[in-house]
Amino acid sequence: MSDMKLQLGIEAGDAVLKLSLFDPQAKKVLKTSYLPTETSPLDDIYTFETTLQSWLQENDLESIKSIALTVSVFRGLVRQVYIPPEASSSIRDYLSWTLSLMTNIDPDVYYFDYHTLNGDASLGYTVLLIAVRRVWVDAVRKGFRSKKIAPTIFELDVVSLYNLLEYDGALEKGTECLIKADFSGVTIMWMAKDDLKALRCVSTLELVDKSKEEAYLLLSKQVLEQLQLADEENGVSVKRIRLCGELANDITFVNILREQLNGYTLTLLDSFANIRLPVDDESASCILNCAGAIGVSLRSAGGSQS
Repeated sequence: MSDMKLQLGIEAGDAVLKLSLFDPQAKKVLKTSYLPTETSPLDDIYTFETTLQSWLQENDLESIKSIALTVSVFRGLVRQVYIPPEASSSIRDYLSWTLSLMTNIDPDVYYFDYHTLNGDASLGYTVLLIAVRRVWVDAVRKGFRSKKIAPTIFELDVVSLYNLLEYDGALEKGTECLIKADFSGVTIMWMAKDDLKALRCVSTLELVDKSKEEAYLLLSKQVLEQLQLADEENGVSVKRIRLCGELANDITFVNILREQLNGYTLTLLDSFANIRLPVDDESASCILNCAGAIGVSLRSAGGSQS
């Protein structure tokens, strides 16, 4: 496989690596994979690297243009921040101060960066502030024995999914509501062109020891509650919702969620207007799992990094 111009996106889950291999010239995802690791890739870098190395060898990939990594928002922090004109020449200092106001933890514990949504120096900028604990970023940057395959771009899945919908042109049509439902937690995002209108999360910790149907019903009710709160508190009301993530592959969960979201239209995020997808059975079955990986695979070297 000719891989010199290909871009690899990786999402590190709690005990899984989700991969997306993207050809920017063809605007095509060539392959997606869902690789259980048994341990957390961010806490077990040896397993992370060996799993990735084996996958690259199996697919005859030796030199990829860029490798980008995204992790769950549950492992970091993302906020939309307005940068006033007077701070335009010192954005990082302003964001460092902003970060110190958001958490009672020393800001030096985090690496942070930002993704510019809109604005200019005269009017100010609106940016997405992205922060991830240094211990995890350093583990990846310093822990890989082969620097050739070490990720060079690091971001959170919210930004990756925003990038995915923006690249696909979906945000040109208005506000999109996207639910990413993973076993580790559910993230609900309301996104428009140059604007993250709202972000809400639902934990899955209290679902432990419940039956599958009972857990899915409780989770679906909590998702509905957050949709209603976003309407009341954030002023965002979107009736068409798109779903991705690990739980989106479970028809039982999808049916229960669809039943609870009466009055909403729920569709799966398994097709795109401007991105071609692979048709082989393995990749096709991983599209919903790998939405975050697809989004970060669209990044080129030199893009936003944490």
